[in-house]
Amino acid sequence: MAKRIFRQNLQGMALALLAALLLALSLSCLLLQRNLRTEALYKADILASNMADAMIANDMRQLQSLLLNATNTQDLQAAYVFDKNGQPLLAWTVQGQLIKTSGIEAATLFRHHAVEQHLSQFTAISPVLSGTSIIGQVQMQLSAWPLYQHFLLFLLIAGFLSVFIAALAAYWLTNRQLRSMQPIMELSVMAEKVATLGDYSLRAPQDPEHELGSLNMHFNLMLARMEAWENDMQSEARERREADSRLAILNNHDSLTKLPNRHYFHRLLSNCLEDAVANNEIAALMFIDLDHFKGLSESFGYDAGDLILATMANRLCGVLRSTDTLCRVDGDEFAAIMPNVGSLEVVEHLADRLVKAINQPMTLRGQQILLSASIGIACCPLHAKEQRLFLHHADIALKAAKASGRNTWRLFSSDLPKTSQAVQLSI
Repeated sequence: MAKRIFRQNLQGMALALLAALLLALSLSCLLLQRNLRTEALYKADILASNMADAMIANDMRQLQSLLLNATNTQDLQAAYVFDKNGQPLLAWTVQGQLIKTSGIEAATLFRHHAVEQHLSQFTAISPVLSGTSIIGQVQMQLSAWPLYQHFLLFLLIAGFLSVFIAALAAYWLTNRQLRSMQPIMELSVMAEKVATLGDYSLRAPQDPEHELGSLNMHFNLMLARMEAWENDMQSEARERREADSRLAILNNHDSLTKLPNRHYFHRLLSNCLEDAVANNEIAALMFIDLDHFKGLSESFGYDAGDLILATMANRLCGVLRSTDTLCRVDGDEFAAIMPNVGSLEVVEHLADRLVKAINQPMTLRGQQILLSASIGIACCPLHAKEQRLFLHHADIALKAAKASGRNTWRLFSSDLPKTSQAVQLSI
């Protein structure tokens, strides 16, 4: 941008200086031309005035002496003296000596002096008067080279000065324009930075005293509005994500116990079985059914039933490992998915601890009650690899625990009685 501004300023200054130079040159040449014409005419008039007496006396020696004295001028190229009939009497050339007049044409006598300008010389004509009578004429030719010399010297000096002044003026104008455009340049840099980073919190520097300071102020105002709009959009997107997250939690978790529900249970169990088979690990599934829960709910009320379920969920979670997942799959039925248990002893130990945790006394409406639960256990891939069959075997183990008097657990085996062919938990 600075180079373009400098180039434009330099071109404008060059044109202005060229016009001023041509005008000054024209005036200077006109003045010099006028001076040279005046000088030539003055020299011719002086010589004609001095020759008047000698010409009346027909004194050729005096005429020659006067002519030679008058030709002691650097720019004089030729001088001629004519008699009253226009015939040449004397002639002098630039070689510095008088020449014969035989080859010189007769001249027309003029009553008034005159100056004729040619390409290379000025010709000054002055009459030699005796009173009012013309007794001769002097004609002097001066070189026009001083005019051309002045023209060339003026061009050289003026050209150098014009270039210097143009460069200096262009530099000054460029700096001044750059200073005046500094806010715009800073604004351009800031706009590029905002577009690159996408950060609308950036602000352009403001100078209230600068004539373009209001531009930065309005630009910052625009950025502030865009930042507010972006914050609103981000806030709306965040609220939408939170709403989606809450909706996902509601769709996959039980509202009472905050445990994963039946839908989440089936998805998690499917992934757990696939990992156990692929990694050759033992995964366990426990069906946990609270004993006589329906009677307790009817005796103490449904609010008490909800309290029992929430309390049992907390107790079971306190026993299970951090890698295990407890789900509520039905009213009073829970299911624990336990990946990578290592051995059956670990499963049996956890089952014992779960039974003991459930057996802990609980105060309900000022009355202490004892709870129990039946637990059925199946392991993958020992008992099944397919999810439907795996669920069926865990259900058989649960029914076996209930048949043996409840408040205990049973691990599936082929020796257990298959009292029910229907899977209690639908898939």
